[in-house]
Amino acid sequence: MKLTGNFSKKIYIILILVLLFGLLLQFAHSKFVLQFQQNQSLIEEKKEIMKNGFGEQQPITSGDAYCVFYDKADAYSNRLKDNAIQSLEYMKMKTLEVNVEERLEELSNCKVVILATDKIGHLGDIENVEQYVHQGGYILFMSVLEPDDHYQILYRKVGVTSFHDYINTKGIKLTSNVLIGEKDLIIDDEFITNTSLSIALADEAELLAKSYQDIPLLWKSNYGEGAFMSFNGTLLQEKINRGFFVGALSLLEPNFIYPIFNLKVFFIDDFPAPIVRGTTQVIYDEYKKDIPSFYQEIWWPDMLKTARDYDLKYTGAIIETYNDRVEPPFDNIDDKDTHYLISYGRELIDSGGELGFHGYNHQSLVMDKEVSKVYGYKEWKKKSDMFKSIQELVTYTKNAFPQYTVTSYVPPSNTLSVEGREALKLAWKDLTVISSLYPQDGEGVAYVQEFEVADDGIIEMPRATSGYYEKVYDRWAEANTMTGVGVFSHFVHPDDVISEDRSNNMGWEQNYELFNKYMSRVQHTYPWVRALPATEAALDMAKNIYSHVTWSHSEYAIEGHVTNYRSESFYVFRTTSNIKSLTNCTVLTIDENTYLVTAKAANFKIELEEA
Repeated sequence: MKLTGNFSKKIYIILILVLLFGLLLQFAHSKFVLQFQQNQSLIEEKKEIMKNGFGEQQPITSGDAYCVFYDKADAYSNRLKDNAIQSLEYMKMKTLEVNVEERLEELSNCKVVILATDKIGHLGDIENVEQYVHQGGYILFMSVLEPDDHYQILYRKVGVTSFHDYINTKGIKLTSNVLIGEKDLIIDDEFITNTSLSIALADEAELLAKSYQDIPLLWKSNYGEGAFMSFNGTLLQEKINRGFFVGALSLLEPNFIYPIFNLKVFFIDDFPAPIVRGTTQVIYDEYKKDIPSFYQEIWWPDMLKTARDYDLKYTGAIIETYNDRVEPPFDNIDDKDTHYLISYGRELIDSGGELGFHGYNHQSLVMDKEVSKVYGYKEWKKKSDMFKSIQELVTYTKNAFPQYTVTSYVPPSNTLSVEGREALKLAWKDLTVISSLYPQDGEGVAYVQEFEVADDGIIEMPRATSGYYEKVYDRWAEANTMTGVGVFSHFVHPDDVISEDRSNNMGWEQNYELFNKYMSRVQHTYPWVRALPATEAALDMAKNIYSHVTWSHSEYAIEGHVTNYRSESFYVFRTTSNIKSLTNCTVLTIDENTYLVTAKAANFKIELEEA
């Protein structure tokens, strides 16, 4: 039979389209396989590290110490001291804790003196304090000072012309980039409150921050060859304000350099997870869709677009079921939906993200009834039941992704008990990183973390902020965490947008507009930070923690010497000098007189132009 010309052309077109579709599928499959290969390479990297160790985390012994003076008998002073010491440890500085009852004979043995009390007299003889700074020393006062006899002798030297009574101050105005990228930030909110002295500053004092009522909060005053940095408040006792301490310290000394992790990590908790059927008024009014269709056709494509536009790598935290079962059996699940796990999981991995675990269900792994009651959860009766639930979750995910290994964990409601952590380790040999909370929680029941490698080898990598729209507390927490350790770590939930209280009574269109504005602002403020999924970020962080850096300073050069160097390492460098030349490193301007230094080798050097 002879084909007519038009029919013949149609056949050829169909064959070409089938061929193109096949090639497209092959390309998509190859990308997906590549992501699996990358996941497996991380697993191998983790095994190699765990086999050989990160290296010995030795205390820093070279160079002069940052001496932190504190009053062991005073709770407020201890909180100040603990935040100072932890910040200095992140910066890999040699520290010396000095209980004021014991004193220190020679301040000159200190590279910098940090006073974590409210009394200048705790540093010893005032004449010695004055002489120490005049001869080139540096002192940072972490607290509003008591205007006692010692203060009255020294106050003009620290840049104060007059002082009056204590007052309560609210909010903050940054008149400098003490927090990187945040000069001119103004926060008028009750969460920033201080007890301060009503003071007036000398004209030559450099004002770095003031309260919303324009009371000086942070200033630097040069004196002789050295300088004082004074904080006129009480907020440095709170963990979330550590970055403000780091920023103040970095502006005190000339040519100040310190290591950061340089990480941007973004979690979607409860994703992939079973999706509730039906609809909600706000979604139906906006899109005339039920909830599953909304997530599949609107929310998830929007989230992927934001990730592409603003450089995000999502880590999804899987929930298998929303039942509240805390006793076996755990394999008889009504709302299990492998289809959503596979379809969303593939697209998440294909976008450069990562699949993590949130839980078999959303019942936090705790056995304390009072803690569970805070969130309206059931408490687990036995550790073995928690163990079995995690086993079920591992099996469920392996059936969907046989070649993929899940390695990261986010505790439901950021709550995890000692027993729950033990059950996780026993049931899930590939557990590598736990990501919960960095700030202290109001209830005092959350699993609060530091950026560290625990004694059992699990990496603790907390989150600092959350939500689709920017809140003033989160802006402050973000700025402090970025300045202190160089980390943006954020999380959202899919159902935030269908929850009246968590969506702020806004539909997705408004939430999405605010979300894009939020992520755009983050990208604009910190365009240099690296976006990584959780496990890759955690392993990179661990390498940083177990490397050691020592510095050689001369008048016009800084040399870094990194032991246990494994890959590129990152540093914030503050200087008012011009950079002349670089050896084995690159430098990127990230703010006024502030640079990101990337070390390309174990030994690197920054040379400065002569003044």
